Amino acid sequence: MSKVSTNPPSGFRDFLPAEAAARLELVETITRIYRSYGFQPIGMPMLENLSTLQGKGGGGENEKLIFKVMRRGDDLQRALEAKTEIADMGMRFDLTLPLARYCARFREQLPKPFKVFQIGPVWRADRPQKGRFREFFQCDVDIVGSKEIGSEVDCISAILEVFASVKMEGVEVHLNDRRLLAALGANLGVGIPTWAKCLVSLDKLDKLPKEKVFEEIKNIIEPEIPLTEPVMMVLEKMFVQENNSSWSAQHPEAFASVEQIRSLLSENSGNAKVVFNPTLVRGQDYYTGTIFEIRHPDLSGSLGGGGRYNRLLEVFGSPETPAFGGSIGFERLVMLLEERNAKNGAAQAVAAPDIFFPLMDASLRPQVQKLAAGLRARGLSVDVFPDAAKLKNQFKYADDRKIPYTAILGQDEAATGQIKLKDMAKGTETGYSIQSLEPFFEEMAKLCKR
Repeated sequence: MSKVSTNPPSGFRDFLPAEAAARLELVETITRIYRSYGFQPIGMPMLENLSTLQGKGGGGENEKLIFKVMRRGDDLQRALEAKTEIADMGMRFDLTLPLARYCARFREQLPKPFKVFQIGPVWRADRPQKGRFREFFQCDVDIVGSKEIGSEVDCISAILEVFASVKMEGVEVHLNDRRLLAALGANLGVGIPTWAKCLVSLDKLDKLPKEKVFEEIKNIIEPEIPLTEPVMMVLEKMFVQENNSSWSAQHPEAFASVEQIRSLLSENSGNAKVVFNPTLVRGQDYYTGTIFEIRHPDLSGSLGGGGRYNRLLEVFGSPETPAFGGSIGFERLVMLLEERNAKNGAAQAVAAPDIFFPLMDASLRPQVQKLAAGLRARGLSVDVFPDAAKLKNQFKYADDRKIPYTAILGQDEAATGQIKLKDMAKGTETGYSIQSLEPFFEEMAKLCKR
């Protein structure tokens, strides 16, 4: 019989305890910060109907990367016989499109505006590479039902506070507005389909030299309009990453909005730099206004991003509903933190339990469990060995996990009404009465105060 591989599928990962603990700690940090801004959690399924995921303008290229789930039983057989679509569901490829469905469904029950956050896995049948996986976490924060720039400021500020909390230096926020990009094409006299192709080329700036991208755009435009000197001057402005008041002429309202958001964020962004970037494209399929991207010098891609999607809920039958949201690139942030820790020589560690109870004899299990429950009730983390194994093996387990204290209750201790507390680092032991446990509980709570 051939040996079955223990590796997970390509693009999926296993996590050792230290890795899983670091990820969980980061999730807890993000949750705490999102809650501190007044955002509330919701729950949604990992699977959606294909009718939800496809053709809604919510995914673009991502729609081609859906992990589809086949129909089942007789339903599958009928589809095979009729040679129709054999899949009826798909795994979510982001959290925004499911959120739009959710808000459309519960629109009469939700507060207005609805401030919400979601943290969970999504799936894309993409080609795996560094920092890109087929299963990955997204950490979204959204405000649905508000058209004012307070939504942009609130969401982006919450995201920036996460980076500040983990002491991530060098973060930059790049701002633009889809209305500015659309107005530029219209003012040049370029048709919408042609201009869309130009923006696809513009979006390649993080992968190709500026000169090559500029040449692509000229080649796309030239068959439609002559490349006169004024046209060339306007196109060249697209590549100037600075606050340029001449952009105000393209769409005054959009430019004023970007400038106001930039100013408000700059006042409270900590060490993050906030800039207007007219080359930023993002999400042609559903972003309608402000767009942003979080960048870091150690990454070629983004560390987060999002934008305003004022028309997305309409495809689910809702009236026009303004919305803005953003997401943290969780996997890339984890990668940067791991690289920083490795550079600083800080090894990943799993927080050990506060106290360990070896099981000296199976008959003592009820007493040990009662003692452990009393300590847990006081907020301590307690590990009880499940088997009455050799004491040597049990102490090795405690050493391997670096548990600071061991509580010893054997037959001799039970007979004399004593429990011994061993400090594993010092090797010292202290006795406590098991007839009156409060001093023992109080001492443990003091020693292991969190």
